[in-house]
Amino acid sequence: MNDKASRVLIVDDMPVNRMILSSLLASNGVACDLAESGRECLDLCREKDYDLILLDHRMPELDGVDTLVILKTIFEERGIKTPVICHTTEEGRKNIKLYKAAGFADVLIKPVDPTLLSVVLMTYLPEEDRLSIKEEEKLAIDPQKARKTTEDMLLEGDDELDRLPHWLKKAPHLDLVSGVEKCGSAQDYIDALYIFRSSIEDKTSRIRIALETRDYSTYTMLVHSLKSTAALIGANKLSEIARDLEKSSKKKEHSKLTVNTPAMLTIYKDLYNILSPLQDLAHAEDKPEKSSNQNTPPVLEQTESSSETVLFVQGNHGIVTTGIENTIRKAGLHFISVPDEPHLIISNRDNADMVLYMPGSVDKSHTTLVMNLLGDICQDDSKILCLTGNNWELDHAMTAAGAFRVTKSYLRPMDAELFAKDLKEYSRLEKEFHRKKSLYLVDDDPDYLEVIGRWFSSAYQVSCFNSPHEFLEGISAATCDLILMDYEMPEMDGYELLKKLRIDYKTCEIPIIFLTVKNDREHVSRILEYKPDGYLLKSSQKEAILDAIQRFFSESLFKISCSVNQGTVL
Repeated sequence: MNDKASRVLIVDDMPVNRMILSSLLASNGVACDLAESGRECLDLCREKDYDLILLDHRMPELDGVDTLVILKTIFEERGIKTPVICHTTEEGRKNIKLYKAAGFADVLIKPVDPTLLSVVLMTYLPEEDRLSIKEEEKLAIDPQKARKTTEDMLLEGDDELDRLPHWLKKAPHLDLVSGVEKCGSAQDYIDALYIFRSSIEDKTSRIRIALETRDYSTYTMLVHSLKSTAALIGANKLSEIARDLEKSSKKKEHSKLTVNTPAMLTIYKDLYNILSPLQDLAHAEDKPEKSSNQNTPPVLEQTESSSETVLFVQGNHGIVTTGIENTIRKAGLHFISVPDEPHLIISNRDNADMVLYMPGSVDKSHTTLVMNLLGDICQDDSKILCLTGNNWELDHAMTAAGAFRVTKSYLRPMDAELFAKDLKEYSRLEKEFHRKKSLYLVDDDPDYLEVIGRWFSSAYQVSCFNSPHEFLEGISAATCDLILMDYEMPEMDGYELLKKLRIDYKTCEIPIIFLTVKNDREHVSRILEYKPDGYLLKSSQKEAILDAIQRFFSESLFKISCSVNQGTVL
């Protein structure tokens, strides 16, 4: 942290989010401090005064609301009033009133819109500190208009909506904008609708039989499943009714089930008829079968050629650079040497997976610029970043925001043998990271399982399991790189399954991410008590879910590469 107290404190457990927000603030001429946890935020606020705090809602240990409660006590003891802005994901939009009731001054939705951030700065920073915001930006911003634009962000799916069949655009019971956004594209949405329709007759019959025979356990499981898949395709009314019926069933309010189930089944069967043209479309074009095998992401195709190449970014050190290049060559790796100029770094970013930066010693601001650029690139592209230089050069480089991504620093003159050994280990880690990972998906809803299985199948080896018991049999025969499991399952919930896996030496190290439909504070707090490696909302959009898993593996690579050199980072 800087010794000088900053105007704004950013609190977020994700490094990339902290970097994005700090960059946006810097563009407005506003300085900031960074904290990666609620605890660190509280420690800073006991020592420093801030004019504004941007506080992430979803953090492990202390979430945003819990942190805010303690902050209020600290502010009262110190006799200060500091506005605290909650920044949360799109899924938190529906809880804006709850956040404000908890005491947040305002709410920003991730990814944060620069225009809205400027509005927040002008609204909550002291008048004398707003002068750095460009005058023309002030004149162009209407706070009400800006907020309305953010509320209307769903309209960005219009291009994909145009690709939907004309008959579907007139279909009742479906929010097409929501469905396309969550599924990622018009084609993926069509696939999801096809899968959804294919099970309607069977599920309708099973729901009716479960109600008639008073098999309320099966009934609850079926409406719970329907709630999730209906929300995924934008059948919001159907999802709401299923959610209410699930609650009634759990509360043993059986009379409500008898009264309200027919209305739910009417909408459900209506959708079967409405979506009947999909059957002809599937026979004609075979779309659903083809969708799961299309277009493997480029990152999986180019790893062999790039995983053993080092991008050597160098200041002007003459003969020193030649010695380092020889060391890289002796390690059996290829290298690309470029001066520390941003345009050359950017043009070569795709040609290597590891980066070694040797800063110059003349222009401090240039070193800071290059470090921040390399931090961004290595975060976005999942690259390992190392530094080499003398004490002064390394000390200055490590004060830049991009230093958070540095795995290890090497003091010159370098130990060539150690450096070569480390490079080989980094190369091995890179190959392991780019290996096609295996995912095990566990969910009692076969429709949702099939949809997300298709989403993941182009980038990962995917195995789907429809029950915890089926999953336990599968994992006894083979292992995997990551488990995504439903938190709420009737036979054995996610916590029970997690406990079984954690006590078994064969599976205790496999990372586990929960899938859940709820985002309220109580539910999320309960999930985090179980110490999973993360959790995802089922209602998240396709790209958000895929990006979260890619980020998870990327962060895992960074943590492993740092742990290899634990205690040696300067």
